[in-house]
Amino acid sequence: MNKINEIFAHRGDRKLLSLYFCAGTPTLDGTGQVIKTMQRRGIDFIEVGIPFSDPLADGPVIQTAATKALKNGISVQLIFDQLKAVKDEVSIPLILMGYLNPILHYGIERFCQSCHECGVSGMIIPDLPFQDYLDMVKPVADEYDLRVIMLITPETSDERIRFIDEHTDGFIYMVSSAAITGAQRASTSRSRPTSVA
Repeated sequence: MNKINEIFAHRGDRKLLSLYFCAGTPTLDGTGQVIKTMQRRGIDFIEVGIPFSDPLADGPVIQTAATKALKNGISVQLIFDQLKAVKDEVSIPLILMGYLNPILHYGIERFCQSCHECGVSGMIIPDLPFQDYLDMVKPVADEYDLRVIMLITPETSDERIRFIDEHTDGFIYMVSSAAITGAQRASTSRSRPTSVA
């Protein structure tokens, strides 16, 4: 069973805590250590950010982290190398979060295969159109047992939410604010994941 499905299936009434961090920060080689530290501290699953040079939906905090990571020399391939190095030490779900452009450049099939080889359970691609997800990403992700987490907002219609729920697995990511990510205080800057039954 995919680790995302497993953790939701066995959580009972317990709330789950997910944290985001940008790979390649604060140091180029620290990604694995950050993940292992979060796991030791009881985090339920981790969103590993893929830095991008033009993060349109992110605020200054994440933009700064992405810029620093890119200057440090991080790349999609290096992220996979780092994840593979700690694969046997990480039991919680890892979700890669990043923009579509670097994934397309890397290659969707190759990206999904690398995720599978490195123990990644899913991905969040905020700028992935839903029809493109259905046509070109979902078939490949399903082949590698990966969950593609789609985003909704408070303005998303019930009909749209049901449609997304019918064509995805794992959970749906509720964006709790219309503001850019990382623009508010820490308590409200990150979106909260929610499962939709």
